[in-house]
Parts: sequence; C-alpha cells; structure tokens
Amino acid sequence: MIYLAILLAAVLVYIVQMKLYEKKTRDRLSYSVRLGAEEVFEDEDIFYYDELVNDKLLPLPFLKVNSDLPQGLYFHFLDPVPGSDTLAESHEAQVQSIYVLQSHQKISRRWRVTCKKRGVYEVGDAVLVTNDLFGMNYASISASSLPGFTKSRLTVLPKSIDLNAMFVAADGLSGDIITNHSLLTDPLIRAGTREYRDGDAMRQINWKSTASHGRLMVNIEEHFRRFVFNIVINMQSRDIEKHPEVPSAPYEIERCISVAATLLDRASEDNVPTRVIMNTPYKSIQIEDPNAVSCIDLGDPVGRKIAISRSYTGRMETLDALRLLAGIPMEISVPEEQLLDHILANPTLYTEAADHTGAANLIVISSYFSERMIHFHRAMEQYGIRVIYYITSANRNALVLPDDIEIYFSVGSLGERDYTR
Repeated sequence: MIYLAILLAAVLVYIVQMKLYEKKTRDRLSYSVRLGAEEVFEDEDIFYYDELVNDKLLPLPFLKVNSDLPQGLYFHFLDPVPGSDTLAESHEAQVQSIYVLQSHQKISRRWRVTCKKRGVYEVGDAVLVTNDLFGMNYASISASSLPGFTKSRLTVLPKSIDLNAMFVAADGLSGDIITNHSLLTDPLIRAGTREYRDGDAMRQINWKSTASHGRLMVNIEEHFRRFVFNIVINMQSRDIEKHPEVPSAPYEIERCISVAATLLDRASEDNVPTRVIMNTPYKSIQIEDPNAVSCIDLGDPVGRKIAISRSYTGRMETLDALRLLAGIPMEISVPEEQLLDHILANPTLYTEAADHTGAANLIVISSYFSERMIHFHRAMEQYGIRVIYYITSANRNALVLPDDIEIYFSVGSLGERDYTR
C-alpha cells in the first residue's frame, strides 16, 4: 500500500509541476537583442548583444536558445587549433546555447557578427526551447511572441571595389592595355579660392593660399562642361531568365551593385550629380527616405515599374546613395529590353539633372552584354547622350563589339567575397 501511495504522490507531483510549467513558463520571461551599430559596410564585424531574463520565482531547469541570423550575416568564431597556438576562424548562421535559468536571473551575451552581404536586415530571430523538472515536456517558444520583443534593424552598405584592377576595356581584351579611363575627363577652370568647408575634397586644397591666409583654403573650380551621370543597373542576370521576376544568379547582381557603389563614390569626389535607374519595383526598395526613389509615371505600365532615384551630389550625400543600393531587392520588374526601350523613348527624363542642365551620361551596369545594348548605344548617340557599359562577367551575346562603344568587361572575380552565401 505504501508503494502505491508513493507512486500516486509521484504522479501527482509530476502532473502538478507539468501544469505549472505549461502555464507559467512564459510569464515574465523576456529575450532582447541589441546591435553595436545600425549601419556598417560589407565585410565589417559588429557586436550582437542578447539578454535572457527570467523575472519570476519559478526557475527554468532547461532552456535552449537557438539564435538565427538572416542570410548574409554570420556569427564569427575563433576556435583553438589542437596542438597549435593559432586560432581558426569559422562562420555560422545559427548558434545554440543551453542554460539553467534560476529565479530572477538575467543572462547577457555578446557575439561577434560578420556582415558578408549588403542589405537591410531585421535581426533578432530566436527560438527558445524549455522543459520541466523531469525533462519530459519540451515546449518551443518564438522570441517574437514574448512581451516587449522588438527586432533590431541593420543596414549593410555595399563596399567600393578597384575598377581599374577588376575591369578591362573591350579594345584591350587581346592586348596589354588593362587600364580604365577616367569618367571625368573635361578640364577644370580654376576661378579663385575660398575658405574650406565641410564636404570639400582634399584635392581642392590650395596649399599656397592656405599658408598665406593661415587657414585652409580651397580652389573654386568651374566645370568647363557640367556632367550628369545616370547609372542604370540591369537586374537581369541572364539575357533570358528562368523566372521573369527573379534573377537566376543573384550573386551576379551583387557584383553590379558593387560597381554602382564605386561609381557613385567616384562621382561624389567631383560633386557630379548622379542618379540610379533600375528595373526593379521601387516600392520594394527598403529605404527610410520615401522621397529617395520613385518612378517616371507617364501613364504606361512599364514606366511605373522602373525605379529612379533622386539626384545625389557630393560627399555629404554618398551615404544616402549607398543606403539606396543596400535596400535593392532581388526582383525584376521589367525585362532589360523594355527598360532600355523606355529610356530611349524618354531620353530627357532619364538623363537630365534636376536642373535640366549639363551633358548627360548613361552608365549601364549589367552581368551580360547583348546586341540590344549595341542598338541602344547607337540610338542614344543621336540624342548626344554618351553611353558607357560595365559588364561584370565575360558573358556576351554580341558576336562583334563595335570599336566606338566604351565598354569594360570584368577580368575575373570581384575580390574574394563570397556572393553565393
């Protein structure tokens, strides 16, 4: 009889504690995430802080935390190599940790995270797995379902690359010439000096005038001919995509965006107004400034699907331009042919600056080159618009490249970053 009583008591204890943990586990349990920075460049590391709090009397004998990062971000670990004093690096998209959380206990952790790919991320996803005293009743809790949970926003900006080293002009593909021409070739007329202001380029400093005045002085430069750059990013990775709305090789598009970031940075050094045009839905671009990107709505369905940014000028606006590039989604709104045709039908709307002055330039960045691009170049020439091509691969469907087209092909991989991850 005594054994039956003990068995019944054990069953009763088990049922009571099971019901207690089922009902009270979530009570006053919180999980929060904080980042060391809100904005970084590709390949940089940041710190990821998370905090677990069990602010109730009931302890949690088993708590497993599965912390997940979005694709493109990775936890960075340094592990000792057996038999050596060196450390080996490793990257993981998920980490798992197991704790015993006592009553009114808080656990704070810090992780190192490597930002491998540009983009706008919502960070903080985690799954908490709990169990009771007997280890017989697992329960899974999403961190987003806990009271007060909020995700942290992280913007990873695209990093500039060395265009001179990465690209070769089409007329040098079979020879020894592998240098790139400058996009800004017009002479500058010096019109005196003035005092240095924030945002002025260091190359503008007039050292003789600085010495005589006792403060930084810069040259006042007037462009002999005002240039306006319009960067066109072709979101198609192939001439014919498997799916008309999604690039089949997204890593190729990432290369195009890296080239665009470099060109924007280069143009900003000379205060050249620059806009970005993309065949991607402008409403899908993740950017906080609602006026940064729109479309040229002429009442036709194609124009509404082509994204065009505002004009960016100078160093002070470079970060805004990079934020735009960071938020570009992997989506195709219209085929490349329709994109070029719409620009050709409305050349002044797509190539003029905000003040409608200056010499227009189109810089088309694509992962392939086609016959259609040759015809586009010929037609734009008739409007006096200069078209330059940057092709991020050796992929081309045109059998013959005309000598009068300024086109640059990638000479290999754009650095050692892994765009496929």
